[in-house]
Amino acid sequence: MRSEGAVPSHSRVWRVLGWCLPALLGFSAFLLAFPIDRRIPFWPHLSLAEVFGVWFLLVSPVTTMVAIVMFARPRKLFPSLRKWLLVAAVTVSVLLNLFVLLGLYAAAAF
Repeated sequence: MRSEGAVPSHSRVWRVLGWCLPALLGFSAFLLAFPIDRRIPFWPHLSLAEVFGVWFLLVSPVTTMVAIVMFARPRKLFPSLRKWLLVAAVTVSVLLNLFVLLGLYAAAAF
């Protein structure tokens, strides 16, 4: 019998993956939005590259950090397969975020 405050690890797995989704879905949108130097019609002084820059500079790192904190919280140990899935999701989120930010920086600087 579980206490009221206990959360099963299955629910925690989905929460961690949910917090990794902004980075993963943002990267998918980034790949589908090329060429990204286009202007946004209803906001003419802003380009898609700037929107993605803001997304991967402000939103994606914060949500990935929340996922890391939720993963690192010492409640129960995850089963081995779930643990490696979460490690892979968080790692991919961090790497995609860095990849996009470095790519946008290189495109703007060079």
